Amino acid sequence: MTLSGRGDYNLVMAPPPRTLAARLTDLVARRYLKKPDQAELLRIKFPDARSIGWAAWNEAMFRTRKSRGGRLTTLNVEITNRCNLRCVYCPVNRDLARPKTEMPFEAFVDLLDRSPTVETLLPFQWGEPLLHPRWADMLRAAKARGIRTFLTTNGTFLGPAERRAILDSGVVRLTVSVDGDDAIHRRTRGVELAPIRERVGALRRERDAAGSRLRIDVSMVVDAQTEGALDAYRAAWTPVVDRVQAIPRMVTSDAPRSAPCREPWRGLLVVLADGTATTCCADSEGSLDLGNAFEHAPAELLAGERMAALRRAHARREFPDVCAGCGEHDHPSVSARFR
Repeated sequence: MTLSGRGDYNLVMAPPPRTLAARLTDLVARRYLKKPDQAELLRIKFPDARSIGWAAWNEAMFRTRKSRGGRLTTLNVEITNRCNLRCVYCPVNRDLARPKTEMPFEAFVDLLDRSPTVETLLPFQWGEPLLHPRWADMLRAAKARGIRTFLTTNGTFLGPAERRAILDSGVVRLTVSVDGDDAIHRRTRGVELAPIRERVGALRRERDAAGSRLRIDVSMVVDAQTEGALDAYRAAWTPVVDRVQAIPRMVTSDAPRSAPCREPWRGLLVVLADGTATTCCADSEGSLDLGNAFEHAPAELLAGERMAALRRAHARREFPDVCAGCGEHDHPSVSARFR
């Protein structure tokens, strides 16, 4: 297989856009962002004119470098920072300084209730969300509030009961995180890949039998150690899932950042398990610390002085340490996430 362009690995089994909103998000992905691999994700995340409109508003805030303004539309909530694996590139079970903990269910629900403008939720950040004893209740709570929910898992807990709970929870997109081929996955994560592939295949069959609209993705982190397995990875997973994606590993860059990052303007807050809010999914220690979402409404933190100061710093190209050294492994067929 020959790869012709950046992002090719993610263009797997994506249905053609039918609605006006889908055609618009497809155009944005391909022409404006120049990331065709993001087209299906944008269709799911922004399915109607209202969600597209607020995304465009936030993008306008980024383009004009406004220090204040924008709308909170998305929460990434770390319901737990515990994990059963020890992936070689992940800080969770290696050098994460924060205490290991779970977010209380009541705090999670209160967070949703104080976030009326939030449209999408990812109950995941650092850790394996299916380790939280009430993960399914959390997903159902989001669905009851009209929030579109995405879920990312390492796939080791996708037994029959968990698969039923996922299908009943209203999740719109499940991403299973793996690494390369069987040998690389075993070396990187310390577990076998074949049983995970079997569980994901079972979930797809159960989904189809139930008539569920859940989309099932598989995702691989690409770096110098795994990039050689891209072809084998795609071949193995294309018959199993709806979409095969590859994302670059975050690395410390030798060249300092030269352009503002879109994340502070994207309408997204990351809420860690202790309530600390940041705006970057790569900020594993919460060093950007925009305030505590258990004490202040998330929209207040998005509009607060700490966020405004972060935006001004990016606009001046005077980046905090965690931003200045932010880099990604470069591969010609994999789209950059933060550029």
